[in-house]
Amino acid sequence: METFELVEEKENILVVMKTSEPPFDYLAEIEASLREKHYIGVVMIDELLHSGNTEERFIQGYFDGAKFDSGQFAFELVPKKSKLREPVCFYLYQDREGLEYSILTTRQQKLIEHGCII
Repeated sequence: METFELVEEKENILVVMKTSEPPFDYLAEIEASLREKHYIGVVMIDELLHSGNTEERFIQGYFDGAKFDSGQFAFELVPKKSKLREPVCFYLYQDREGLEYSILTTRQQKLIEHGCII
C-alpha cells in the first residue's frame, strides 16, 4: 500500500498521508520523492488519518531541495472551504475499508461517504 501521495498545488506541494502513522515516520521517503521532482519550497502535509479533523491536521514545512528544515514545521489552520482538504477525502471516498477503520468519527465517515469534504 502506498503510504502517501504528492499533489502539486499552485503555490506548494501537498503530501496526502494514506496511513494513520505519523508523517515523520516517512520523512526520508517524502524527501526522496520531493528530490525526484526537483522541488524547493513550502510543503503542506495532510495527516487527517493520524490526527483527525483537528487543528493539528495540516503541517507546513519547508523543503530546501535536499531535505526538510526540521525547525520550520508548524501546524497550519486551513479554511474549511480550502481545496487542500479535497484530495484525502477523495482518497477515502474510494477506499471505504480505510475509511471504516480510520480514527474519524462515524459522522465524519458518513460525510465523506456522501462525497462531502471535511
